[in-house]
Amino acid sequence: MAHMMKHTRASCGHMFAHYDRQAEHIGNENVDRERTYLNYNLATQQQMEQGEFVRKRCSEVHCQNRKDVNVMVSWVVTAPKDLPETEYKQFFQASYDFLKKRYGMENVVSAWVHMDEKQPHMHFAFVPVVRTFKQDRKNPDVSTEWLKVSAKECVNRSDLQSFHGSLQRYLERELGHEVSVLNDATKEGNRSIEELKRQSATERLREATAEASKIVSEAQNDVKVLNRHKTALKGQIEGLRRDVLTAGQVKNVPHSKALVGDKQVVATEDFEALCKTAATAEAMLREIEPARAVNMQADTILKNAQLKAEGIIEQARRKANTMEEHLESVKYRKKLMHVESVINSDPKLIDAYKTAEKRLAEQKPTRSLSRGMEPPTR
Repeated sequence: MAHMMKHTRASCGHMFAHYDRQAEHIGNENVDRERTYLNYNLATQQQMEQGEFVRKRCSEVHCQNRKDVNVMVSWVVTAPKDLPETEYKQFFQASYDFLKKRYGMENVVSAWVHMDEKQPHMHFAFVPVVRTFKQDRKNPDVSTEWLKVSAKECVNRSDLQSFHGSLQRYLERELGHEVSVLNDATKEGNRSIEELKRQSATERLREATAEASKIVSEAQNDVKVLNRHKTALKGQIEGLRRDVLTAGQVKNVPHSKALVGDKQVVATEDFEALCKTAATAEAMLREIEPARAVNMQADTILKNAQLKAEGIIEQARRKANTMEEHLESVKYRKKLMHVESVINSDPKLIDAYKTAEKRLAEQKPTRSLSRGMEPPTR
């Protein structure tokens, strides 16, 4: 029902654009632009631009000037599916009140409620400021209060484990009835956004496969009905065939030449048999055409169902693969930032790095050792 994300300075801009929908193109297929006007921000006390507020708040407290520092944390709180629409506003207001009390009103960046996606939810963003005490080196008995930005200490394991239970109790007290905050995912403890996205992609693939199987199964049932109809038609045709005279029987019908003219005379009984054969042949032709149509319809139903099922599964697979590529890209960027932070933390590594860059540039000016990494600075 709620999950948490941490953001570095570099990733904040993308999140701000997602929150307030200011970007002309939002790369999210779930956004319904016709409903975007229903979105609203509950953090009305914060009048500054989001990025400006984060920079200002970080400057007011101690914040390390490193690229891998998480300067913002966000909670995504989703309205339960069984919650009536009439209680959405009350639900998000109560969730916002709970979060601002938990993490400090002075640290709130924004609290955008999105009504233009599949399930209404709120993005509560804040600067993770923690309060600690620092001992005076000259006088160990004296300690001073110290505020610093630390997502690791602010949203630690204890905070994650108690979050959903505390939120549920608060919401039930405010709304006056049970609220389904705890589910199988949240009971296990908060999971990362990468895990949730991977699970979502896997579930979509599983659902697509089930839907495709259902389509094929329904088509097969339709074909069974058509086959029963075809069997009935075959029975009717066989019954008609029994009443039809064969070519040899028609040829052997006794007949004689009339006394006047060129007409042939046959017995009344034989004449009636010939008439019945002609009528039966016409009826058979009428029955054969529907049988052919039934066969064609059955083939078309199966073919279309198969194509539709394959399309659904392929689309789900592509989405799952795209999600895996995105997650791998995120992992790579995190590793790159970690390597860069390690280099920046050691003067010897910085000197070695610059020397290697210089030598490589002298040998092959077009090649870069870091492949896009900015050179470290002291």
